[in-house]
Amino acid sequence: MNPAAPRVGVGAYPQTPAGARIQNPNQRLPQDARPRNLPEAPENQPPTNAISEPVIPLNLIDAPTQRFYAFAIYVALLGWRFYDWIQMLEENGGSFYFFCKWVVIDFLFFFSVPSLRIPWLELSASTVSSIFFGHLIMNWLLMFNIPVPWNTWLLGLVKVFYDKELAINEHNVKVSSILHNSSLIMGKQIINILPEGAALLNPQKVPYCLGQGSNVVSVPVYFNATVPVEVELLRLDLETDTPELMKLSRKEIREIGKQSAKSIEDGILGVYRYDIAVKKPGVYQLNKVLDEYKLEVQRVTEPTYVVPCPKASVRTTQSPTKCLGELSNLSLDVYGTPPLKIVYSRTINGKDHSFHFQSLQPEGFSSPLIGPQRSSSLIPQGDEDYSWAKSQTVVVGLNESMNAAGEWQYSIDEVYDVFGNVVKYPSPEEPDAKPKPKHLVQNFVVRERPKATISGCDLRNPLKVAKGRSTKLPVRIGRPGQTLASVTHTLTWHFSPIDTLTKSGDHGDVIEVGSFTAKSVDDQPSITAPGLYTLKSVSCDSCEGEIEEPSSCLLLNPLEPTLTLQAEEIPDKCAGNSIGLRVNLDLIGTPPFRLGYIVSSDTGQTRKETVEIKGLRQQIDLLPRSAGRYQYRFKRLEDAIYSVPLPTTDDYYLEQNVKPPATAYFATGHQTISSCLDQPIKLDIKLLGDGPFTLEWELVHEGKRTSEKATDITSDTYTIETAPFSTGGEYTLALKSIRDKTGCRIFLKEERKISVRRQRPRAAFGVLEGRRTTTVVEAAPVKLPLKLSGDGPWKVGYRNLNTSSDRQVRIARTGNDFIEAKDRGIYEIIDVTDDQCPGIINPQAKTFEVNWFPRPELSFAPSDSILPGERINKFIKRDVCEGDVDGFEVNLQGSPPYHVEYEIRHKPKSGSGSVSRREFDAALGKAAISLDTARSGLYTYTFSNLADNLYNDKRQSEPLTLEQTVNAKPSASFVKPGQTIKMCHSDESPSETIPIKLEGKAPFYVEVEIKHHAINLPEIYRIPNIQTNNYGIQIPKQYLKLGGQQIRIRKVRDDRGCQQKIASGGSFVHIQLYEAPSIFPLEQRTDYCVGERIAYTLSGTPPFEVQYNFAGKQMKAKSQTTNFRRIAEQPGEFAITSVSDKGSECRAAVNLSKTIHPMPSVKISKGRVIQVDIHEGSEVEILFEFWGTPPFEFTYTRSTNARKGQKSEILETRHETSYEHSKVITASLEGTYEVVAIKDQYCSFSTVSAGAGNKGKKALKY
Repeated sequence: MNPAAPRVGVGAYPQTPAGARIQNPNQRLPQDARPRNLPEAPENQPPTNAISEPVIPLNLIDAPTQRFYAFAIYVALLGWRFYDWIQMLEENGGSFYFFCKWVVIDFLFFFSVPSLRIPWLELSASTVSSIFFGHLIMNWLLMFNIPVPWNTWLLGLVKVFYDKELAINEHNVKVSSILHNSSLIMGKQIINILPEGAALLNPQKVPYCLGQGSNVVSVPVYFNATVPVEVELLRLDLETDTPELMKLSRKEIREIGKQSAKSIEDGILGVYRYDIAVKKPGVYQLNKVLDEYKLEVQRVTEPTYVVPCPKASVRTTQSPTKCLGELSNLSLDVYGTPPLKIVYSRTINGKDHSFHFQSLQPEGFSSPLIGPQRSSSLIPQGDEDYSWAKSQTVVVGLNESMNAAGEWQYSIDEVYDVFGNVVKYPSPEEPDAKPKPKHLVQNFVVRERPKATISGCDLRNPLKVAKGRSTKLPVRIGRPGQTLASVTHTLTWHFSPIDTLTKSGDHGDVIEVGSFTAKSVDDQPSITAPGLYTLKSVSCDSCEGEIEEPSSCLLLNPLEPTLTLQAEEIPDKCAGNSIGLRVNLDLIGTPPFRLGYIVSSDTGQTRKETVEIKGLRQQIDLLPRSAGRYQYRFKRLEDAIYSVPLPTTDDYYLEQNVKPPATAYFATGHQTISSCLDQPIKLDIKLLGDGPFTLEWELVHEGKRTSEKATDITSDTYTIETAPFSTGGEYTLALKSIRDKTGCRIFLKEERKISVRRQRPRAAFGVLEGRRTTTVVEAAPVKLPLKLSGDGPWKVGYRNLNTSSDRQVRIARTGNDFIEAKDRGIYEIIDVTDDQCPGIINPQAKTFEVNWFPRPELSFAPSDSILPGERINKFIKRDVCEGDVDGFEVNLQGSPPYHVEYEIRHKPKSGSGSVSRREFDAALGKAAISLDTARSGLYTYTFSNLADNLYNDKRQSEPLTLEQTVNAKPSASFVKPGQTIKMCHSDESPSETIPIKLEGKAPFYVEVEIKHHAINLPEIYRIPNIQTNNYGIQIPKQYLKLGGQQIRIRKVRDDRGCQQKIASGGSFVHIQLYEAPSIFPLEQRTDYCVGERIAYTLSGTPPFEVQYNFAGKQMKAKSQTTNFRRIAEQPGEFAITSVSDKGSECRAAVNLSKTIHPMPSVKISKGRVIQVDIHEGSEVEILFEFWGTPPFEFTYTRSTNARKGQKSEILETRHETSYEHSKVITASLEGTYEVVAIKDQYCSFSTVSAGAGNKGKKALKY
């Protein structure tokens, strides 16, 4: 052995490392001897035996550090051991697993430490065994929860450092934080007795506002039995929330003294008033009032609000002009303390309407003035939040539809704030009132939307204008109301040149856009280019209008007119002199024409004449009245478009020398005049010569002549009026002679033929096949014969009495014409007029009836299996199963034989559908049709085409539809075939469901075959009335036996009566039946409080899984032992729903419910520490608020107010009961009031100890 190595003795500690430095351990030094030299350093010592050295070299980690690490590991293992012990205690049982675990850990630790050869820890084998045996006993006591006297002390010691338990929410909570919750009892009320005297600011709580002409307000202060020497106000600025102290000046204090003396002189003792002038807005309170003894005077700290007066203004809009139907889009800015109220008026064309908005406030704003009132005595001065009293701007939007044209005015009348301050703006209607400022009024002018159309021009009546000249587009602009002549309108149109128009006359590919601004409604755009013009839009003052029809106009450029003259003399037959010129005019252009010429004579007289020419040829006679030489110069030719000057050539110059005789002629043309019976005629006669005239004429009829004469005719015209013609026939009115002032009788040849109708025209219906009634095929035109007499063409007015149609006109060219009728009904002739005369109707033949042959009809034969559908001509055939035989019959009406075409549309439940067409012929009125049931799905039979002997157009008013659903055979299958289901053999737990999927219509009927492994004969379980397509089969326990069994679906039938048998080779499900675990509560009560423990005992094979519901959540917990315990952390409904174990894997459903009630809580003075100063004899209300389940019992104390250097002492203790959630107690004694205990119907809590060692417990003793 190396003498430098320490020797390990039996049952003793090893030597210290210092002993290793002695060369000879058996040599003793004298007591007073001292070593002369320092010992050698370890690295300079000779090599030692490696077996005796520490495993970890000392030069790497020294010996004290190694011992510290070993001790730290031991302490950590000890803490881990106690942690497992506490976890085991919460399960209320022992754990063999924990015992074995710590025996192994202790063995490994204690027997490994000596092998590390750490100095001082190189223990002998017997010492290690003794330590290990001692820890073995400790593990046995702890892990099997064996009670020993020191168990409680040790548990308490551990709880000091680790006070956590597992809560219901499956997380560790600190128990002391639940049991000693300081938030359950909160608040104090401190009452201080003030000396006598009182001051009160604004007792009536009158609100004040500054502004609107009022810059100073007087706030009253009332003093009672005191003369103050110092008054201090606290002002809180509402804009900056900055408090400001305001002291009354000495002058104001003297004024208060004078006011007090004056009140005494007036015999008013006690109370007097003084008004304080306030110039700044804010919240004012009495902060301090000192009397002549420098003592504080009792004061009430109710706030007085001085705010800016409310006001409002109208935001200026972008444009005061609106169009009819637009929105006003107006905003009002309301400023003041919200909630605000504004009253405004809206005047439309002089009619006033008043409106108001109230409760105007910013979003998220709340005010205590519109909520539950709180007593200010409960709130300490300076802690109140007055931000709600700050003036704010609220924008009010007025977005109304302006549906009346005219003048609109919005005017603000009144503004209110939350304090009742009101600002009224005078209305202009009041006498001697000034007009409102502009910021209070907004005026609008609402204009009608214009309308535009083209008048006097369309595609059939185009505008014609000379080439190169412009014309006005005949646009007419108007409005529904009065249109101002000076209003500006803007027009836009589309233009296409004449050579780009389509064959139908519409716009072609070339389109130009034009616009015009009309300064008045009579202003029209000028157009020049020929083509088509179409209006597109009209607007006025930014108001878009409406274009009405006609909106298109066609502009054309015709050819220029030309003239050719031919003249010849007109001789007098008696004297042989020329009496005038007969001029033939040939023209080219656009009639009518105007030919202007100048007539000059040798007398020097010159006059302009104009000839109106309606056609392209005209003959005029230039017959001067007086004799002389006349020259005719044709100067200008005008047609409907052009005005062309004629050249000054001989081609347009005529000259004659005439002396005309007297003559007379008819002013009208030479055509025969037709007349009706019993009607006279008038004829105008032109007279030429020197009057007065004598005119003779005669009327000739059937060889009889009737002569008449008119004398002393001084005018150039004369009208001959005949007597009414009573007899029809041919009449001749002839002019016999004329005599002027010379007395020369001139023979006249003028005559006119007059044809007088011999009878009035007549009209009547003819007959078809001897009757005035006919029957035709529907919609086939039929010609109704007419019998007409008179001179054609005739205008025959008729109507259809059955359709109540308006009068229609038929232009008949012959006497045997017809009226084409396309509708059925009774046609009646109303009136008839021939070419000239109205006629009469034959009353016996004025009507004709037209009927239609009935169209062929198809209908379904009445049957119980065919029902009407949701709409007309749709029927539903009763459902059938796939593969069944079914059909139906149809009834046919009409003229046989019949040809029927129908369509079969098949729509399966999934996949694409199919359509097929079929047809058949039927000779009789009934036919049978078989239905297709080969495949499942919805079949729709649509009969759309039906023809018979008369109607072969394959048209029917509405298709006839028959729908039938062919139901597929139901099927049933396991969702998870081959699945093995483990079930519990427990009467309380329901059977495990076997999910199956059903196809078909519910309800279903299913037969299930159950075959036990130990029994050859299977059992049949029938399940009727399955209401869903996904169903979970629950096999009753009487059909199952412990062990395994095989389940197979045997048959399925649905609600439609369709069924299917499943072959024996189908899918299977296996069921294994086990026994189930159980759980029992240790206590039978159902009501618990927060902080209490809920414990249960389990039966079965650990570990267990417990499922429970708490606070609406489903949770899971595992238990390694047969005990289950949780601490109630929060209130709620706690219900264990199921429990399962490892052995059977069965989950037993249970319903063990517990109600966890919250701890009652109480707040005094809203949970705050409130100080209230009162005078002796006054009372203060103390508000107690409770949370929990009534009734409430609580104990409160009154103790001395805490002062510096003194301890508060309890003066009295009181006990009260409240059946509501709040209670108010009046107090007049000075002291600090606080609650020390609270109890509701279920739970209790106290802040004082109920007995020794029970401080902080929930038990409340009274």
